[in-house]
Amino acid sequence: MKALSDDIIILTDFFHERSKGRITKKKLVRIYGEKRFWTSTHLTGPNRHSQFLYQIAQEGNDMSRLDFTGSQVFHDEREPSAQRIRSIARTLTKEDSLAWRRLARAMEKDFSARHTRRT
Repeated sequence: MKALSDDIIILTDFFHERSKGRITKKKLVRIYGEKRFWTSTHLTGPNRHSQFLYQIAQEGNDMSRLDFTGSQVFHDEREPSAQRIRSIARTLTKEDSLAWRRLARAMEKDFSARHTRRT
């Protein structure tokens, strides 16, 4: 993770695909903290220029939900089949969930380090 500013980072993810081996994806992530909203734009990887929008919406006093909108860019010449699209959606769900868990851990570590230095 590389911070460009307080609210913009470049997140680098590594994934393994059986047919392609190790894949690296770099994403430009912009966080709008007050709005509980962030964007993720793929800079590199097989789906460069894809963009994903996330917003945490409050539901009651102690619940929330994550609203997600994605625009996945394919660079293949041919249209993927419906089965291939479902397979891609499952893979992206797994990858995305893993990426955000990693980011949450990194942010928590960074927050803890900053908090520890102040006390």
